[in-house]
Amino acid sequence: MTAIPARRRRRLIAAMTSSVLTVVALPGGLVLGANSLLHESGGNKVNADATAVIPETPVELLVVTNARKEVATLALIAIAPGNRGGTIVSLAAGASADVAKAIAPRRISDLYATGGLDAVRTDVENLLNITIATADDLSETELAATLAPVGSQSVTLPQPVVDGATGAAPVTVLQAGSITVSPTQIAAGLAATQSGVAEATRLPQVKVLWNAVAHAGLATSSTETTVAQNDAATPTNTDEFIASLLAGRVDVWQLGATLMNDATRNPAGLDMYSLDGGEVLTVMASVAPSVLRVTSTNISVMIDLPFKSMSYAREAVTRLAFMGANVVLLRQTTDVPAQHSVVYYNDAIARTEAENYTSLLGPLEYVESKDVIDGVNLRIVLGNDFAAALGAGIGATTTTVSK
Repeated sequence: MTAIPARRRRRLIAAMTSSVLTVVALPGGLVLGANSLLHESGGNKVNADATAVIPETPVELLVVTNARKEVATLALIAIAPGNRGGTIVSLAAGASADVAKAIAPRRISDLYATGGLDAVRTDVENLLNITIATADDLSETELAATLAPVGSQSVTLPQPVVDGATGAAPVTVLQAGSITVSPTQIAAGLAATQSGVAEATRLPQVKVLWNAVAHAGLATSSTETTVAQNDAATPTNTDEFIASLLAGRVDVWQLGATLMNDATRNPAGLDMYSLDGGEVLTVMASVAPSVLRVTSTNISVMIDLPFKSMSYAREAVTRLAFMGANVVLLRQTTDVPAQHSVVYYNDAIARTEAENYTSLLGPLEYVESKDVIDGVNLRIVLGNDFAAALGAGIGATTTTVSK
């Protein structure tokens, strides 16, 4: 791992100090993509076996390039357990790379011209703290062919999608408003960029187009997903990733991006954006837990969330990271929340560490468990006490508004 763990911890601490206590404006369906993790929707049972494992969640980095061989759109295709359905995680191509202090600030897409796909993959891995086994860069034409199974979809674009190089007249690729788009048009929209126009202005359009892809996915229940787990092959290339994605329910999550306009972090005045460390960890622990990197020698924690509020998920993940824990899995359960948050532990060392969490999670009950989850030291099932603790404003937090 090339990123420095101490620097990553500082970024999460920074996220902690600006942690929101109000509802975060995130797509509500994303954590639902983790329902089938460990093949159990309830929060009080992990697995019938003595040892459970975090299932594989294959991930591909998809780089879409424009006609000028520049990175136009970046997305992670995260396949759900069983290789049917999953999540499209959209991230800004202009996101700030996680680089050492001696290296000039740059965007995760800036090295594509000289380092190609591998350079972008490395920057995305370090920024999101994951390991990506599969990556691909596709032109507009190649993407259109890959998206052929999507068919025609209805979309509503908030503004026209425009493409244009420096010194060239801009070309309207897609009109604003309610329209029907083909795979070719979706690809054209995702590959369109306009020189001199901030990426932030096109990110809403990108999300709409990825939602069009998601609409082609098959709606499946958690029962159907579990039954289908043994007859779907693990994808190894882009066509297979798209086929696996569309074989089940598809969610879209676009990571929030904040323009970096201060001279210290962005001295060159680039169109560059910061991501929220707490949100990133929440997303990755929800939809791609098997590719997460462990950043410290501290204990690893799994969180069961019996709430539909995404703000609770982000708060729990961010607060535990602030305490130095490795959050390796977040799943939403269908249980009615209990009054107390419960910590399930296997050894005294893990319990002792968990006793430090009360300052940020609220009151905790401790239950010794014989269930063993490979790679997990503690399983925390959040209860109503946690929600009440947030309302009481425990910890060093301030209220902010969602982006």
